[in-house]
Amino acid sequence: MKHFLALPFLATTLLAAHPGETIYQTLCAACHGPDGKGVGEGANKFPPLYESDWVKGNPRRMIQVVLGGLQGPVTVNDKDYNLLMPPHGGSMTDQQIADVVSYVRTHLGNKGKEVTLALVKEERAKADNPVMPNMWTADKLLKKYPLGGVKKPPINDLLSYIHHGPFRSLADLRASEATNVEEEKGGLISLTQADKKDAFGLVWEGWLEVPKDGTYEFAYDTDDGGAITINGKEVITRDRTGPFGKPSIKKVPLKKGRAEIKVEYFEFAGKQAISLMWNGPGVKDVALSVGAKKQKAPAPEILLTPPAGEALIYRNFISGTDPRAIGVGYAEGVNLAFSADSMSVDMIWTGKFIDAGRHWTARGQGSQPPAGNNVVTLSRGPAFALLESQTEPWPSADKNSLKRKFQGYHLNKAQQPTFNYRMGEVAISDQPLPGETAAQLTRTLTLEVPASAAGSDALYFRALSGGAITASSEREFTFGKIKVAVPESNHPPFIRANELLIPVPLTEGTHTIQLTYTWN
Repeated sequence: MKHFLALPFLATTLLAAHPGETIYQTLCAACHGPDGKGVGEGANKFPPLYESDWVKGNPRRMIQVVLGGLQGPVTVNDKDYNLLMPPHGGSMTDQQIADVVSYVRTHLGNKGKEVTLALVKEERAKADNPVMPNMWTADKLLKKYPLGGVKKPPINDLLSYIHHGPFRSLADLRASEATNVEEEKGGLISLTQADKKDAFGLVWEGWLEVPKDGTYEFAYDTDDGGAITINGKEVITRDRTGPFGKPSIKKVPLKKGRAEIKVEYFEFAGKQAISLMWNGPGVKDVALSVGAKKQKAPAPEILLTPPAGEALIYRNFISGTDPRAIGVGYAEGVNLAFSADSMSVDMIWTGKFIDAGRHWTARGQGSQPPAGNNVVTLSRGPAFALLESQTEPWPSADKNSLKRKFQGYHLNKAQQPTFNYRMGEVAISDQPLPGETAAQLTRTLTLEVPASAAGSDALYFRALSGGAITASSEREFTFGKIKVAVPESNHPPFIRANELLIPVPLTEGTHTIQLTYTWN
């Protein structure tokens, strides 16, 4: 058996570019992987050697791991592992250990130096080395050879709490209970703990080391919403569903020493994004979240305001909707974003319309979020679809059998648009108008079904999607921050999961759907 094992070992030795590569591939790769990134999944995953903080720095630490083994919990690159590393001091020569440790330190994404045979001999002779059946534990070995270059975490003792939604407001998030808690050893806010793409929230708690007395600036940006609390006082509130790209900035006076921080975040639907930074005496643009960067000086504000009694059209990239967005601001203080890709009113909001500074200065790149408040995402994706049954899933844009075609819009005397489009052979005019109150929007869809399109197929209009819908009557509903009424349609709407659908009969003639959106 010994001769059988020696043959492949000898053959690969002749091919190896580094004397330690053969040893690594023969003895180490089964657990740590040929690429050093670790084998296995979940609790059975072995720690990586690729770009490992255990490999960097003092080479004596890795020599001792090979000599005496390692058992019990260990943290590598901010992740926890708990699998046994058997000792090899009794089965490997000093030269073999020097070769394999040198290979790992100079390969697998590591840029360290090779170790000498003399250093291995010195470490083997240490009197306090463990003797089988004892092995090293991470605590004991790191006490002797601590990880070099380890920086203090940006946020100390950081814990993250995952919540399941859907959440449209901070009140929704705060009314829920955490389903799981994790220790964030890297000390950075990150969405990696999220176990869903939509309808979740995260809350982080920890503390900051304030270097000096002074005023510190916090910049917090989210998609969708959240809040920042420092020393028990909420200093930033982003209580909305809306896009990333317009951070909230707040200056906070702090005393030297420990400052408690709590970060709340919720994601309703669509894109996920979070960024948190702080700046002040002894702290220069330090990221408190993964990927956060100092934002460039914002473009000068060019706030577009509709003329009295009229509407204003803005055609450009708007965050939270599709590329072919058409923004409409009404003098009455309500606004919307219509998608000429999916033929849907994707978002509505109140207050200020849009800041054109990003697009009207310099190269005008990127998407601009709404400038106002109470942003509500009504739905995303195709507005109409043919369904074989009321339980058939709503199709994505690329799988919708109805071909859609945008045919522009026409304006009335008040410059208010009516959007015209086709879904298959059905011609649709879609007219949003400000309502009777300052926080209301009405919408009338007129469908013309020609004889050639008439039939028994079931056409549906998706009025709402992506969040909890509560019926207060057959035609009145609550959807987050708004109440939605459907006073006119051939058939009453119905709720299925987080969608509000309205059936439309494909009979020849004119059919009308009327909706009213009112902010709570």
